[in-house]
Amino acid sequence: MKALHRTLRRTTLAAAAALSLTGLVLVAPARASTAVDPSDARLVPNPLESSDEGTAWTCRSTGPQITCTGSLGFSWDAVGGPEDWCAVPLWSVDGSFTREQTRHYAYDAATGNYREYERLVHLDSSEHLAAAPDAQPEDGVFARLTMTWISTFGTPGDLDSRVTRKQGIDTFFQGPDGGAFILDVGQKKTIGSDDYDFRGRWDIALGDESTEFAKVCAALGL
Repeated sequence: MKALHRTLRRTTLAAAAALSLTGLVLVAPARASTAVDPSDARLVPNPLESSDEGTAWTCRSTGPQITCTGSLGFSWDAVGGPEDWCAVPLWSVDGSFTREQTRHYAYDAATGNYREYERLVHLDSSEHLAAAPDAQPEDGVFARLTMTWISTFGTPGDLDSRVTRKQGIDTFFQGPDGGAFILDVGQKKTIGSDDYDFRGRWDIALGDESTEFAKVCAALGL
């Protein structure tokens, strides 16, 4: 009986040791990241030199990869809006705009540089379109834009080799009466272009423009 007890005890200890070793194998240590100066000339293209002024950048390296994130945001009380949609020029009141982007770089042993191979840009803006700059926001047409651009580089670091795809719903409008409509939905593919660096908030890619713009004018009684 004592011999059997010793055998069972050795078997139990061996099994526990095996489980402990297995646990050690399954738990991988987290790879530490290191801060990188966004102005580092080894970043090709450099994020500071190839983005709008005012964009705040942070970069971190993890092994042979560097990831840079940039953020830009601003707001306004009243600025000129679309001029030719309705019988009178429209104003954009009580608006805000943000752009978040992430750029991925990989190490190039031939040059010692880090070359960008993928870029993700997310845009978000909200505003009220109205017939006068002093109009109350609730009396205007609420406009919300949200979209994401994904760019991949055929040749890392070469801006002209980009293929850019637009994903998601672009522009959502809601009239003073609560009625909602969408002007642009779908995906767009652009090759070798800066389209993803979106600037025109009122561009319409799908549908008949005159029909879609008329919805905004009708909601404003223009």
